[in-house]
Amino acid sequence: MSDRVVPFIHSQRVADTMAGVDLVLGCGDLPAGYLEYVLTALNVPLAYVPGNHDPDDLHVPGGTDADGRLVRLRGIRILGLGGSMRYKPEGRHQYTEAEMTAKVMRKLIPLMPLILLGRPAFDILVTHSPPREIHDGEDPAHRGFRAFRQLLSWAKPPLMVHGHLHAVRNLETTETMYASTRVVNVFPYRLIDWDPGRALDG
Repeated sequence: MSDRVVPFIHSQRVADTMAGVDLVLGCGDLPAGYLEYVLTALNVPLAYVPGNHDPDDLHVPGGTDADGRLVRLRGIRILGLGGSMRYKPEGRHQYTEAEMTAKVMRKLIPLMPLILLGRPAFDILVTHSPPREIHDGEDPAHRGFRAFRQLLSWAKPPLMVHGHLHAVRNLETTETMYASTRVVNVFPYRLIDWDPGRALDG
């Protein structure tokens, strides 16, 4: 797998600068119109999850809302878990650690046969927030979820992508291996070359 940062993602040149892209993943806090523009310009599938600043009724025309769902696009199994740690009373896309743990467990139960066989339960985990102590912050709004670390340990997906933390490239860590998963902070955007051999049919 290799990756490169691609400029002009929201411009008239997007179709040229991102030629060959097969799939777009949205990690939250991106306007619906922005995501709709990108998927329309590239004419490829989009899977997205909401961020803590997204409206409660976020909907991207033409895209697939993967929040709390396991979806398959272009033969790749994607699990989405949107939202951030709860830091204020209101807000649909905010969760306590216990709430996110419950959300994760609801998705893990039907995947247990693959987990017990030692196989990756899905190919890519798409989240807004990072795992706890991986690319996260110490303030309540930017603290990652411990539930994500447990999910990675059990499900063993090859790749996790997240947003939320506005990392400055070359100054902060934006990629970490955790167990068998490559965890990537894709802010502001990242082009990742996916090895088709890692997209399993199980």
